[in-house]
Amino acid sequence: MTARLILVDDHPVILAGLRALVLDLPELELVGQASCASEAFALVRSQRPDVAILDMGLPGMSGLTLAERVLEEAPDMRIVMLTHYEEPSYVQKALRIGIRGYVLKASADEKVAQAIRTVLSGGVYIDSDLEDFRAEWILKLCPTAGAVPAAAADTLTYREMQVLRLAAVGHSNKEIARRIGLGIKSVETYRYRACKKLMLHSRLDIIRYGASHGWILDI
Repeated sequence: MTARLILVDDHPVILAGLRALVLDLPELELVGQASCASEAFALVRSQRPDVAILDMGLPGMSGLTLAERVLEEAPDMRIVMLTHYEEPSYVQKALRIGIRGYVLKASADEKVAQAIRTVLSGGVYIDSDLEDFRAEWILKLCPTAGAVPAAAADTLTYREMQVLRLAAVGHSNKEIARRIGLGIKSVETYRYRACKKLMLHSRLDIIRYGASHGWILDI
């Protein structure tokens, strides 16, 4: 099954390069491209894409503001932000908004393709050139990484592990149910059982556990 994708960038050369890249990826269907926020928002409403690559510096409205509004309209959409900004404050704001991929414009095409695949599979992609931020972020997420005994993790069933991994990268029970073809009640049961076995008591505990096992920064 192919994923529907839109491209948003006000630089024609970059837009052409992105177009060439995604057209070479058989798992993607390019359903539109835009050079400003208003065109992008219209595409989201008309095409209902699964994923979007957004430029951070759009005319008239920042890519972050556009992403925030797009996710209010289409909360299940996955966004990869393409930007020159390396400052941790921008990355943190992007993650808080719900952006799942953060790629520097100086990066190779392979990183853009990898980011798209990662966010579509439910992961979060942060450019490997932002190593200082990545290390600081994962430390904040899991200051007690490894506190859960490995033996406890071995007791999880396939479904419990599947549900927990999706929960760790931010999927709601409803989203998980739709992705893996189960009822919401079944997802709630698997999540409860997994958390009980691993002694995870909150959503933050799940995120920390996922971060310590490499589920969050999946690159």
